[in-house]
Amino acid sequence: MTTAQLGKSLQSRRKKVQLSQAYVAELAGLSSRQLSEWEAGRGNPSFGQLQAVLDVLGLELRIELKQLT
Repeated sequence: MTTAQLGKSLQSRRKKVQLSQAYVAELAGLSSRQLSEWEAGRGNPSFGQLQAVLDVLGLELRIELKQLT
C-alpha cells in the first residue's frame, strides 16, 4: 500500500463515520495539519501515531507475508 492509498483509506473511513479531521486528530493526539497531510498522501507517521488514528476510526493494520517463489 502506498502512502497515497493509505491516505485515501483514512479519509474514506473518516468520512464514512462522519467525523471531522479536527476531531479525529484530537482523539488521536495529533494536530489537524498532520492528519490532513496523511490523508493527502504526504507525511510519514510513526507506527504509534498511525495506530492511534486507526483506533479512533475503528480500523486495524494487518500485515501479510508474500509468498516467496
